[in-house]
Amino acid sequence: MNSISSTQSPQPSSNKNERTYAWVETGKVLGKNQKPRSGEIKAKSEEHALHTLRKQGIRQVKLRKLRGQRLLSVPLMIVSAFVRQLSVMIQSGVPLVQALGLINSGLSNKNRRAIGPVIQALRADIESGQKLSEAMRKHPRCFDSLFCNTLAAGEDAGELDSSLNRLATHMEKTLRIQKKIRKAMVYPAMVVIVAIGVTLGMLLFVLPSFKSIYQQFNAELPTLTTLLLATSDFLSKHGGMAALVIGGGIYGLIVLYKRNHTFQQNVDKVLIHSPIFGDLLITAFHARWTRTFATLNASGVPITHALESVAGVARMDSFKKILLDLRQQVATGTRVSDGMEKFKLFPQDSVQMIRIGEESGRLDEMLERLANQYETRLDDKVDNLSTVIEPIIMLVIGGLVAVLIVGMYMPIFNIGNVV
Repeated sequence: MNSISSTQSPQPSSNKNERTYAWVETGKVLGKNQKPRSGEIKAKSEEHALHTLRKQGIRQVKLRKLRGQRLLSVPLMIVSAFVRQLSVMIQSGVPLVQALGLINSGLSNKNRRAIGPVIQALRADIESGQKLSEAMRKHPRCFDSLFCNTLAAGEDAGELDSSLNRLATHMEKTLRIQKKIRKAMVYPAMVVIVAIGVTLGMLLFVLPSFKSIYQQFNAELPTLTTLLLATSDFLSKHGGMAALVIGGGIYGLIVLYKRNHTFQQNVDKVLIHSPIFGDLLITAFHARWTRTFATLNASGVPITHALESVAGVARMDSFKKILLDLRQQVATGTRVSDGMEKFKLFPQDSVQMIRIGEESGRLDEMLERLANQYETRLDDKVDNLSTVIEPIIMLVIGGLVAVLIVGMYMPIFNIGNVV
C-alpha cells in the first residue's frame, strides 16, 4: 500500500479558514483482512478536501464535516502523556506496533474514549506499512502539522526515539506554560465573580428588607440610598433581561473577536500594552516561540520551515506577523540574530545568545537555554501577579461593599434629624 498523508502542512495564514473533515474510503475492492482507510483532513471546503485526497491517490471517499471541532479535540494533557509513553517504550527497544498496543491496553476509561480510536488507527496504519508521521497526519485533532513535520524529520534522520522524546518534552513544556497563564487569569476572574455575586446579593435580597424601614421615615432619603433602591428595583423587575443583554453582548464580542481581523488586532494591541497583563503575554510568547524553535531546530527541520511553523503557534497576529517577516528575511540569506535586531519585540540579550549559537554552531543549545530562561521568568511573573493584583482587587471589593453599607445605613444614621 502506498504511504498516505491525509493533511498537508497548512500555511499559518490560512488556518482560520480551514475546517476539519472526516473521510472514509468507499468503492474499493479490499482483501479479506483489509478495512477501508479513514482519517481526517483540514481543508477550506469539501472540494478542496477531495482535491487533496485525489492527489494522494484516494479517489472514492465519503466526507463528513466535523462540527464543534474544539469540543472534539483531544486534550493536550492526554496527547502529551501518550507521546511520552510512546517515547519511553521506543527508547527501551519495544517495537512500534507492540508499543502502541501496550499503551492502548493500559489506558483508563476516560483516556480510552478520547484517544483510544486514534491509537488503534495508528497501529493499523503502521502494520500496513505507513510511517508514524504519515499515520499521525490523519488525526489533526491530536497531532498538528508542526508535530508531524518534526517527527517526519526525525524519521528521515533515523532518530525516531530522539524526536519523540523532544516532542514529548515540548508538549509538556507547552502544557506547563498554558497552566501558568491560566493560573494567572483564573484568580482575578474568580475574585471579580465573587464581588459581583456579593453586590447582586445585597441589592436583590438585603436592600429590599430595609425598604420598609425607610418608608417609615417622613423625610427625603439620601441620594446614594435612592440610587441603590432604584438599582435594586430595576434588577428585581428586569434582572433577567439585563443578564440576557449582557450575556449576549459578551458573546457578540467573542464572536466579533474571532471573525473580525481588525477588531482582533485592536484588542490584541490593548492587551499587549496593558500595564499588568502585557508583560506577562509578551514573556509567554517568548517562552513559547523559543521552546518551539529549539525543538524544531534540534530535530533537523530547516530554519525557514521552522520559523514558519513557529509563526503558526503564535496566539496573536502581531506576533505571528513579526515571525513571518523574520522568516522572510532568513529566506533571503539573513542570519536569524541579524533579522531579530530589526524588531523591538526581541530583547537584545536574546539576540546576542542566538548570535553566539549561530557563530559557534550550537544554536539548538542556545535556544534551549533561552527557552528555559523565559519559562523561569514566566513562572516568576505569574507568582508576582497575584501580589500585584490582590491589593487592587481588595480595594475595589472593599469600595463596593462600603458604598452598599453606607447607602443602606445612612438613613438610619440620620434618624435623629428626622425625629
